[in-house]
Amino acid sequence: MANNAAKQNTVRSSRIFGDYLIMIAAPCLVAVWYYGAQFVSVAATGVLTALICDFAAKAILGKTFHLRDFSNIFIGLAIAVMLPAGIPLYVPAAAAAFAVLAVKIPFGGALHAPFVPAAAGFAFISVCFKELIFDYNVASETKLFGAQSLGSMLSKGQSVYISAANVFDIIAGNVAGPMGTGCGILMLACCVYLFVRRKTALLATLGFVAACAVCAIVSPRINASAFTSVVLELSAGSLMFAGVFLLTDYATLPHNGINRVIYGAVCGVICMGMRKMGVFEEPVCFAILLANGFRPVLDSAFKALSSVSFKRKEAAEK
Repeated sequence: MANNAAKQNTVRSSRIFGDYLIMIAAPCLVAVWYYGAQFVSVAATGVLTALICDFAAKAILGKTFHLRDFSNIFIGLAIAVMLPAGIPLYVPAAAAAFAVLAVKIPFGGALHAPFVPAAAGFAFISVCFKELIFDYNVASETKLFGAQSLGSMLSKGQSVYISAANVFDIIAGNVAGPMGTGCGILMLACCVYLFVRRKTALLATLGFVAACAVCAIVSPRINASAFTSVVLELSAGSLMFAGVFLLTDYATLPHNGINRVIYGAVCGVICMGMRKMGVFEEPVCFAILLANGFRPVLDSAFKALSSVSFKRKEAAEK
């Protein structure tokens, strides 16, 4: 029975994370286009570390290691695309090891973890290697605004004039920042694919983006138009990537559609609040982890309301 359950989980994980690997191929190709071997080495380090840690942990626990459990590959790639070029290889290795050993394995696998492993891994290295994680000086001479990332400019209150010329560079990801998360056009394409495969998961993304946009309008960090504030906030850092790839994690999503919208909105408000008052240039992974902790509350509240509604309906019918 245990072996059958393990096989079913592996097949399920292969199917779910297989879709995410298809989607993440696009950001990875952009990262290779811009940074070449620098990204390849970081991605390979993250993936190999995740695979080795999973294999070693399961060997110690006496469990079977399945290569087709694509969650390890996804963890390594997701962490890699959120990192800057030139990052020392021990950083993605530390992130992947933490994601697998501290989050994935202890809870029985990626489909059962109460927190998103890749988000936890990135949050871990953000605390341990803060100066390295947000250093975008490498290969920045050809980027719009030079070595300054949008997140850095927003945190300093530096306004940016949005024109037809530079708005395309911004949404195309031609700005200093993480190696593979800046292209908003590709994020939209990934949303389309995810809509075809798991459309209800995008409800969380919808709530997240809407909340971030509203916060950018109501409480902007720069003296600029509402349009400029929204474009810059949504394009900065790994916000859109996290909203599409991490917030929609199968294990951490609420079960009900309305709850998924609320869940995403809560994460968006937390993220924008941390951007404005926190110490990290890009706190989206911390926001996702906090939202993960809020998820059980939403599910419990929905069950309680459903129970009350059912009892009232039953009483009315009598």
